Amino acid sequence: MKKIAIAMPIPRLGILTGLAFIEFVRNALMLTILPNSALSAVALGPAGVGFAISAHYLFDNLLRTPSGLLIDHFGAPKTLTLGLLVASLGILLIATAQTAPLFVAGAALFGAGAAPLWPSVVGAVTANADPNGKAAAMGKIYIAWLIGGGAGPVVVNFLYATSYPVIFTLLESLVLIAGFFMLLFHKQFPKPHVASTASIVSTRRYFSEIIVHLKDIRALFPIMFMQTFAMGLLIPVLSPYMRTVLQIGPQLQSVGMIIVGGITATSLPLASHLIDRIGFRPFLSGGFLFTALMLALFLTQRAFVPALICMAFVGVSYAAILPAWNTILDRAVDERKRGVMWGLFMTVEGLGTASGPLVSGQLWGQSGIQAPFILSVLVVGLMGVLYLFLRVPTLVERSISPKKV
Repeated sequence: MKKIAIAMPIPRLGILTGLAFIEFVRNALMLTILPNSALSAVALGPAGVGFAISAHYLFDNLLRTPSGLLIDHFGAPKTLTLGLLVASLGILLIATAQTAPLFVAGAALFGAGAAPLWPSVVGAVTANADPNGKAAAMGKIYIAWLIGGGAGPVVVNFLYATSYPVIFTLLESLVLIAGFFMLLFHKQFPKPHVASTASIVSTRRYFSEIIVHLKDIRALFPIMFMQTFAMGLLIPVLSPYMRTVLQIGPQLQSVGMIIVGGITATSLPLASHLIDRIGFRPFLSGGFLFTALMLALFLTQRAFVPALICMAFVGVSYAAILPAWNTILDRAVDERKRGVMWGLFMTVEGLGTASGPLVSGQLWGQSGIQAPFILSVLVVGLMGVLYLFLRVPTLVERSISPKKV
């Protein structure tokens, strides 16, 4: 039996480290600094904090498709450099803001600057991956995301006891180091396929080809939206549910999040390896169906340990879903338009994630805190059934035979 390879070339490791640093900064700002500093420093209020966080994610998601166009035209290194400079300016604005509008503007600027990050990194890592190793490549991306995003709030909570300027110096430094890594390993990014001096005719042809290609894979877009929508439904209610129904305090919730996050991260390499060997469909369909089952069981629990076990299994299922789903998307991407295609995919997914909390809040207020969970179970279960039968011609044509063990 072969060992699962988790090592990677230093250039690719450098790019993933840059991704982890930006996600560290993002979650430190959105989950810790904005909710605390905005309330105390500028009296933004809970609604204002929510508006600032929404502004960040709105700009990040809506600008991913335009960022993809810039990546295809001018290359990822130039686009990322400009983006990270804007993100750095956003952090500086948050650090020095004395009024609510400046706080919101800083959060929005950071979102706009971070928009090219994911299309660039996913395009670079998958373009350089072995054709039969796409899931493993995507698994490594999500491990970097989990490590960076998970460490940000923890480290910043610890530093809150020291100095406010120290925190922002750290965040600015991490953004600059991430930018340095992206420039240092610029050869890892695909070269632009459309010159900046392209004629009107070739530009029209470029967009015409995108439209034709999108028609071939149009069946993916509703599902792309719905599965992130289902996860977004849980964002506003998960913590209140654990506090009010399960009687779990913040500290124990943090322990649970670390355990579930760790299980998810450690499950990703094995799941990615098996997806590359066996194929994505069993893991995608099975992952969604098992997630629906575990979420339904979670609703029946009234003690910490059984609830934690259910959520741990959700984490394992998520570790199967993420690389399997992104393997599908990678096979649906036109090699000459990786930036704009990944940007468009991520915009649709982001809209699903952003819509989920809005619907969840309405359901919570009208039908009780369990209602968003029930809707999420139904949507996730439906996704699992659909993936048993879904046929997209483009994916069949580009499908890659699993490796022989």
